[in-house]
Amino acid sequence: MAELGEHCPLLKEIVLSHCRQITDVGLAHLVKGCCTVLESCHMVYCSGVTSVGVATVVSSCPNIKKVLVEKWKVSQRTQRRVGSVISYLCMDL
Repeated sequence: MAELGEHCPLLKEIVLSHCRQITDVGLAHLVKGCCTVLESCHMVYCSGVTSVGVATVVSSCPNIKKVLVEKWKVSQRTQRRVGSVISYLCMDL
C-alpha cells in the first residue's frame, strides 16, 4: 500500500473490497501525504479495516467524495465530520 501511495500520487479512485490483507496500517500508508487527490475508496468486506482505517481515509484525503464501507466501521465522530461522503453497502453487516 505504501508503494501504491508513493508511486500513484494522482490516484483518484481505489477499490479494495474483498481484500482481506488490507489493514488500517496499510490504509494509513496509502493516504498519508501521498494520495492527496483520492476521491473515492471502496473497502467493503476488508476484514482488516476498522473504524480507525475509515477515519484515517476520510481525514487524510481532502478531496474524498465517496467512501463505501460497512456501517459498523464508521464511528459516530467520523459520521458527524464527513457523513455526506460515506455510503453503506449493507447497513446490517
